[in-house]
Amino acid sequence: MQYEPGTRWPTRDPEATGWPQRQETTQWPPPPPAPGRQDGVGWPGESEAGWPSQDGAGWPGDDAPRRRVEPRARRTGSGRGTAPARTARGGPWRTYLLVGMVLVLVTAGLGGAIWRSGWLTQASNKRAAPRPVTAVPHPSAPAAPKATPQAVANAAPTVVDKGAGEFTDVQSEGRILGTAGTLRRFRIAVENGINEDPNAFATIVDQVLGDQRSWIAGGQFRLQRVPSSAPAEFTIYLASPATSEEMCAVGGLHTEKFTSCRLQGQVIINDARWLTSIPDYGASLEVYRAYAINHEVGHQLGHGHEACVAPGQVAPVMQQQTYGLKGCIANPWPFVNGQRYAGPPVP
Repeated sequence: MQYEPGTRWPTRDPEATGWPQRQETTQWPPPPPAPGRQDGVGWPGESEAGWPSQDGAGWPGDDAPRRRVEPRARRTGSGRGTAPARTARGGPWRTYLLVGMVLVLVTAGLGGAIWRSGWLTQASNKRAAPRPVTAVPHPSAPAAPKATPQAVANAAPTVVDKGAGEFTDVQSEGRILGTAGTLRRFRIAVENGINEDPNAFATIVDQVLGDQRSWIAGGQFRLQRVPSSAPAEFTIYLASPATSEEMCAVGGLHTEKFTSCRLQGQVIINDARWLTSIPDYGASLEVYRAYAINHEVGHQLGHGHEACVAPGQVAPVMQQQTYGLKGCIANPWPFVNGQRYAGPPVP
């Protein structure tokens, strides 16, 4: 098209190009905000739904893809929108600063209180204190066991060679030993000054003579211990070596203060043998004591000396075991396996 002077250019058809003819006007004061706007800022001709209007007063270039614009907050009946209120400028960092200052003050206060209490110094002192060192003893030889009074007495008995020469009678009465036969009574007396208990000695005598392997096993007689005031057939004495030698010598027996003996109505037990037995007896002290009582009481009951049956066999109770076993085995009882056990008589 050729331009001729005086000819007016036609305006663009909004339906053809989509570009409205901009009208630049300056108005003061500015017009009031468009309906539905809070601050008067918006695109001209924006519809209530947020899409550009169809009359050309909208987005430039309506041939571009249209995008949905979310509508702004509407005013309520009170005139205020539902959009969140604006925060005062500088509000967040002032809040953070205030919280930080409070934390610093609280931490400083707690630290000062802990320091003044001395807890930190006490803890450091406790950690710094050295641990006590326990000394570990080096292995050494085990200590020797302490000996009991009974063990000391058995290991090293005190034998009094010569007693007072006077005797203490046991005044108690013992039970009847045996179930059949004639009752034969006896007394018990212990020499003074030899450190022996008369009642303890009497108890052992009753136990030995009351055993079912002793003389009562034959059923020919019974035995009973009685006090000095009661009549008795014989007396069992416990005397020192010197006194027993003197007593046995009266009947013509020489014991050399070593062995026991029996006289008429007297059974005399040497206290040295009672305390120490004999060397190489091969049995305990209790076994030897039972032998000494049964052997001497056997003489009182009418039995003489007997010899060893055979080497390796049990020794007869009437064998003079104090002078040696002669190859036999120590035996304190006249009855073995319920039978009277005897060896060849000794002339």
